[in-house]
Amino acid sequence: MKKTLLIMTAGGTDVQLVVGGKRHKLDGNCCGRLHDEIKSRDWSLVDAPKDRSRDFITTLPQEALELCTPKLDAILARFGGEALSSVLIFETTRQDAREPRLAGEVIEKRLRSRGVTNVARVAFLTGEELLEDPKDQLDAIVRRSVVAALSRATAEQLAGMQRGDRVFVATTGGLAAANEVIIELVRLHAVGGPEVTALEVPDGNRGQQEERAIEERFHPASGYRARWHALSLIEKGNLLGAWGAVSHLTNEPGQEWTQVIHWLARWASSLPLPSACDIPLLTYAGKGKRAVRSALQVELALRAGNIPSAVHGTVAFFESALVDHLDQRRTPVKNGTTIKGYRFTPIPEPSLVGTGADDKSRPFSPTEWNGERLYKTREYEHWNAKTLVYQYLRQQRMIELEAVISQHRLRDLRNDVAHNVPTEAEMDKATQKMRTVKLWSGHNPPQFLCQDLVKNVLTELGIAVAGVADPAKLCERLISDVEQRILNPS
Repeated sequence: MKKTLLIMTAGGTDVQLVVGGKRHKLDGNCCGRLHDEIKSRDWSLVDAPKDRSRDFITTLPQEALELCTPKLDAILARFGGEALSSVLIFETTRQDAREPRLAGEVIEKRLRSRGVTNVARVAFLTGEELLEDPKDQLDAIVRRSVVAALSRATAEQLAGMQRGDRVFVATTGGLAAANEVIIELVRLHAVGGPEVTALEVPDGNRGQQEERAIEERFHPASGYRARWHALSLIEKGNLLGAWGAVSHLTNEPGQEWTQVIHWLARWASSLPLPSACDIPLLTYAGKGKRAVRSALQVELALRAGNIPSAVHGTVAFFESALVDHLDQRRTPVKNGTTIKGYRFTPIPEPSLVGTGADDKSRPFSPTEWNGERLYKTREYEHWNAKTLVYQYLRQQRMIELEAVISQHRLRDLRNDVAHNVPTEAEMDKATQKMRTVKLWSGHNPPQFLCQDLVKNVLTELGIAVAGVADPAKLCERLISDVEQRILNPS
């Protein structure tokens, strides 16, 4: 059976006095004193009248007291005939003339009269306790002990709730700073479990308009808060983290900018991009497309401090550039969607072509189709990669990069990452080696695209990304494009 939990706060306007068919708010400056007087007298609960007075109550009438709970009534009306499994009321009962210390008790009585039997009340401020302690930086807004009490009570109520269950949180009264904490604590403790919906009960217009409980309206500040958070993560290379930080906003009105972060996350995960994606560096399909993608991912991994991915990607950059060079020299020959082989320009020299498909000693294997001489390459085999670079491609910058990778056994580092769980010491040594061979810079964090070995390979490939003349600026261009979309969404 699905459970429905309501978590709400009790404040000064949650309990009102009915006089002459109208409801009146209690004066906030003497709310506590009035609550004490009400508690010492007989009182009853009635439905909240539509009609409300502009006058605040400072002195209780002599006649029998009638109280109403308009905000709670609006929340209960929101559920219609649906039964609440349980309710948690957060209240404050301090000894202060302004403290609405009877509110929780009145709300509980109203709930029980409406058939809700499982009601818990938690007073998170009692006696002379303060919500904040300005003398302590960590307690200056809400004291840590108060947060701990709120967290414990919330966790206890959510214990055992599962996916499919629902939690509604309505901070209709009480202390604003505590209410913000309560909402976030509910969402925190509900992760992986029940669905959370925040409710608010805006005051109706003066006159005869009833309050209505509605889902919390999206606050523009939340969107802007998420934007700077996402941009900060992107600047640090954490593209998946940026998407995680904003994905909850995808269905909120006016937050269509989040699709840009989604594109980045899909690109980082090598997933297909939607046709709507028009960021040049994400959709780049020109010369050196594999090398550009690989170099960007190394740069971002270094920014994020993901050394294993950066080590793996540094060697993969060479392999990506190798395939890019081969793509510029070969045309696939297909039978339907099946590639039968490639026409190469220039045609590989006989010394590079094996004697058959099983001959792996040379980088090219011959094949024929429809009487045409075709070739296939084994560019991913390390012993053939060197031959391809030196004897077929003969590209000076690729030769320089291959020499560094081979002479310093960088593939061993890549293999350690791919086949083991590298230790911190191993990754520290890998970082030092990458810096020594000038594939990574000495910056903190290290950089990849600014290094001559990398820039020269990209230039040699003839990359042509719109607006980027210097390969070292590729990552800055990507981040700039994303920043513009986020700061100035169309």
